[in-house]
Amino acid sequence: MKAYLIDPNTRSVVEAEFDGQPNSLFTLFNSLLVDSDAVLHGHNVYRTSEAFERGERGFFLGEKLIFGKALVTGSDGLADTDAAVTAEELLQLSLFDIPDFYLKTLALLPQDFSFEEHYQLHIGEIGESVTPEWVFYVYNMADSATKTYFLNRLEESVTQGADIRNYLKKMAELAVKSMQ
Repeated sequence: MKAYLIDPNTRSVVEAEFDGQPNSLFTLFNSLLVDSDAVLHGHNVYRTSEAFERGERGFFLGEKLIFGKALVTGSDGLADTDAAVTAEELLQLSLFDIPDFYLKTLALLPQDFSFEEHYQLHIGEIGESVTPEWVFYVYNMADSATKTYFLNRLEESVTQGADIRNYLKKMAELAVKSMQ
C-alpha cells in the first residue's frame, strides 16, 4: 500500500510501500515499541516510542511533536490503507525547525521521559486531562519571563531529582487557572 516516510534528519517526505505487517514496522523503526497516532484525519502515523530516549531528532506533524522517523498510512477503522494525503501536503504540515523553547525544555528532560502520560487536573469543578505536550505548547506561547520561569523551575526539579510529572502537573494547573 502507498505510505509516506517522514524523516526529520533529511527533512523529507518520500513515498514508500508498506505491506501492513507489524514486522515491517519493527524493522523500519528498529524497535518493538511502535505506536500509532491518529494525528491526521483518516490516517495512521506510526513511530517508535523509543526515539526520544535514543536522542533522535524531533519534528512537528501538525501540532503533534514526534521524534525520529514517522510512517503515514491511510486508515479504514483498524486496517491500514493507501495514504490519501500527498507528500507535498505532508511536507507543508511538517515543521522541522523546533522552536527554541522546546529545544531548551527537551534538553532538560531525562531520556526515559514519557510524552504519553496524562495529568488529571481538578480546578474547582472542572476536570481536565492534559499531556506534557500540551503543557509545553501552552508555555511556548507565553511571554519570555514566563518561559524563563518555566525553564528555571524545570531545571531545578531535574537537578533536585524531583518527579517531573508533579512539576508539569503543577504548571498545567497554573496555565489553566490563568486562562479562566
